[in-house]
Amino acid sequence: MASVFELARTLGEELQKTPQVEALLAAKKAYEEDPEISKAVEEYTKMHEEFQKKIQAGGISPEEQKTFSEEMKTRGEIIKNNKLAADLYTAEMNFNNFMNSVFNIITSTLAGEDPTQAGGCNPSACASCGGGCH
Repeated sequence: MASVFELARTLGEELQKTPQVEALLAAKKAYEEDPEISKAVEEYTKMHEEFQKKIQAGGISPEEQKTFSEEMKTRGEIIKNNKLAADLYTAEMNFNNFMNSVFNIITSTLAGEDPTQAGGCNPSACASCGGGCH
């Protein structure tokens, strides 16, 4: 009998072959290779970190806070409206839904329940499911 760790490794290898993982990896690669979105996210993150340091130091005026909020909103919209960022977000959500379904099957099985009766997923129906099992 295979050990739990061997089965986990096999599960990981099988998960790599799923459309959800393939879509996530492709979206992540496209996102990471785009200099425009990388720069926008880097600037957004840096600006946020610098502002947090100022807040911790206690030196933020209401005007600075308003300016920061407006600038962050503008920069956030740029990122949000980027197709590669949106594609990555969608792929991450689909992947997370899929992994939650897998986890629900495992936990239902551990509890001695039939996963298909306990809100789990019927693996034979996965291809017809749009957003993961619910």
